[in-house]
Amino acid sequence: MEAAPRELITIEEFISLSAKINYQLSSRVLNKPVLLALVMGPAEFSDSEREILVDTFDVLREGYQDDRRRLGTPGILHPLRTAAILCRAMRNPSLIDVLGALLHDKEEDLIEDEVGHERFEAMQGRYLDLIFQLEPGTRDRLQAQLRLLSNRGLGTYQRYLAQVLDTARSHPELLHVKLCDRLDNTFDVHLQHPGVTNYNFYRAVFDILFMPRFRGIEMGRFHFMPDQKEGVMLLSQLFKDAIFLAMLRKHGLDTADAITRRLFVGLAVGGIREAQWLALEVFNTSFPAVADQRGLLLSVMEYCSTGGVEAVRSTGAGGILDGTFLESFDAAMTGQQKKMLAALFEDRERLAKMVLTFIVIFGSFINDPDYTIEGIDREGMRPIA
Repeated sequence: MEAAPRELITIEEFISLSAKINYQLSSRVLNKPVLLALVMGPAEFSDSEREILVDTFDVLREGYQDDRRRLGTPGILHPLRTAAILCRAMRNPSLIDVLGALLHDKEEDLIEDEVGHERFEAMQGRYLDLIFQLEPGTRDRLQAQLRLLSNRGLGTYQRYLAQVLDTARSHPELLHVKLCDRLDNTFDVHLQHPGVTNYNFYRAVFDILFMPRFRGIEMGRFHFMPDQKEGVMLLSQLFKDAIFLAMLRKHGLDTADAITRRLFVGLAVGGIREAQWLALEVFNTSFPAVADQRGLLLSVMEYCSTGGVEAVRSTGAGGILDGTFLESFDAAMTGQQKKMLAALFEDRERLAKMVLTFIVIFGSFINDPDYTIEGIDREGMRPIA
């Protein structure tokens, strides 16, 4: 039997899927069967299940209306794409898997304080009509899942993840949804930068390191660094991905079932793709000299080979990026993470080293079944050295 590909969805496929879904949402009259087909992909459901999923679209449309995400894309795109990724990864998802993906942010984003009383009441009415179509056991399980997927009031990202992980063995759909949610958030910045994945990163690295007359990466005129807001968002997602993968591995949940394993690897591959793109853009725009690129690569290689990616380390440990994870965590706790990540993004040398290190971290999660980042736990982070 042929092994399933590690890459769950390519960046090109993600951009195409987003455009198709957005086109349907923008039409004068929404063709719900077409939207359902786009989201489900190869997955199959009974007629009654399809009707429930279409009703779920109505809940989301009532809840999100014209809301926009931070980069300006429609808010409803995120849950629809999360469900679409899940359907393509699982091939045969259950109804509760897809409902969980579609509604995973309901208890966080679509609450009365966020959307207002009138909109909330209209959405909640549709939601109650929806869940009472479900069997009692399915209904209870879905409502429990949505509560567990909410981060409200938990303080830190690690505590939120711990809430998910503590229940994951009895509710594996939580991991399936959360991993797809992470992958969608990781790729989201790419909607602003289509056509940037036509370069073989590893070939470029080989040429930089070994080809004596290599003249540098030629990326053409239509390739640009993301702006600071986009860069901050992408860095935030990469930090979150690394933390989530580390906690899954530490809890022994990265192989909880075949789907979780595939999604775990798929998220790591997605992180690699985004970090590779950003590394090439930094090289192209800020360090065009091959000698400078070679120096950055060798510096990161030395850092990683001496344990820099195996544990959270304090700034005083002496490595080029020591303290960065702690700095990000402390900034998140004090509400200063955007400021901290903006400073990291604008320091192009440190940025280049950080994204190269992310590639090593995500690759290690894929290739070494025992790899994790020591010092990351359910309460936060603590330096090991």
